[in-house]
Amino acid sequence: MDSKKALPILLAAIVVLVVGFLLLKPESEPATPTTTSATTSAPTSAPSDATTATAPAQKTAETIVIKNGEPVGGMAKLTYKQGSTVKLTVTTDGAEADVHIHGYDIEKATAPGAPAKFSFVAKDTGRFEVELHPSTQIAQLDVVP
Repeated sequence: MDSKKALPILLAAIVVLVVGFLLLKPESEPATPTTTSATTSAPTSAPSDATTATAPAQKTAETIVIKNGEPVGGMAKLTYKQGSTVKLTVTTDGAEADVHIHGYDIEKATAPGAPAKFSFVAKDTGRFEVELHPSTQIAQLDVVP
């Protein structure tokens, strides 16, 4: 093969290799880990689990649906950045009940057709239980610095 034909083939091979590398290289940031440590209702300076990732500054409203006294899909894990606004709606198909956010001491009633709607600034960092009274934990709220 002469050098005039070899040069374009060599350049094309290099381009293919570079494009392939860029498409197949691993992401520069690791995936967001899931936390599974025990919950507490007292504020702390930071979540106790070191694998908790920082949440975006502002999130859209979260909705928890309660059917037969239990959260659909299991207990929700919510993470917010300190200073952001927590927006949460809880709907239920059962009898009237109160939803309580421990640590922030916010409580609202919910009933079929009358969801409990929360909107508050996440001032305190830590891990907080969101409970459907009398004793069903429906969410874990982590507020990170």
